[in-house]
Amino acid sequence: MAQIDVAVPHTLLEEAPDDREKVRKLGMLARAAAIFRVSHIYIYTYGRPRHDDVELMRKVLEYAVAPPYLKRRAFKLDRHLRYAGLLPPVNLPVHQRRRLGPGDVVEGIVDRWDGHHSLVYVGEGRYVKVPRPYPIGRRLLVRVEAPTHRPDTYRGHVVEGPPPGTYMGYRVGVARLREVLGGPYDTVVLTGREGRPVCGGLEVRGKTLVLFGSPREGVDEILAREGLRVEAPLINFVPGQGVETIRTEEAVYIVLAVLHYGSSCRGGRI
Repeated sequence: MAQIDVAVPHTLLEEAPDDREKVRKLGMLARAAAIFRVSHIYIYTYGRPRHDDVELMRKVLEYAVAPPYLKRRAFKLDRHLRYAGLLPPVNLPVHQRRRLGPGDVVEGIVDRWDGHHSLVYVGEGRYVKVPRPYPIGRRLLVRVEAPTHRPDTYRGHVVEGPPPGTYMGYRVGVARLREVLGGPYDTVVLTGREGRPVCGGLEVRGKTLVLFGSPREGVDEILAREGLRVEAPLINFVPGQGVETIRTEEAVYIVLAVLHYGSSCRGGRI
């Protein structure tokens, strides 16, 4: 299955009437990304973005995918998160409460130091003790090795990534559009109504970037305005659509569903 990154513009929420609706839209995006195992969501900027809008998007998307047991510890009181209660739960399997055992990989947050070790909180009053003092508040992936003499503490070590096949959620990044397009991608897909119908075929291989436009400008218009040329197909994923416009958060579901079908069922061909 191809690794898919999604890129949405900082203007994604420009037509949302209030902060509540902005959070609801971001909740739809977070759910779509998690359903289809997206690796990264990039918020791409162009022109003169408003820093506050970008921060709202970044913080809400990060909050949405964080394990429930870490939310209060990882996120301080923040006006950008005042409506976070409107977010639909992501419910990743790795976030579910369960007993810990040797070999389990879990996300935690550094709570305190114990001599030359860090105590990483992993939920339900449990800790994993790992070598080396990491900064307090840092989120880490840890692998459990064995229980200690304390019933709530385990020995373990830090790992760079989850076990193969385990989805731990997406990461959020912010970058200029040019930088996002310059990433090490095997396939880039541009989405837009003006593109050729997906019915004509599309091949997706390796690490893939899917670029979406804004409510008021298509991907092709944004690229033209920024003076960028991309050797990638512009694809219309809903030829003959029955509505005047498809919202970006709706388009994400449609596009990722089609790409998932092609990647999972047809060996990368659509």
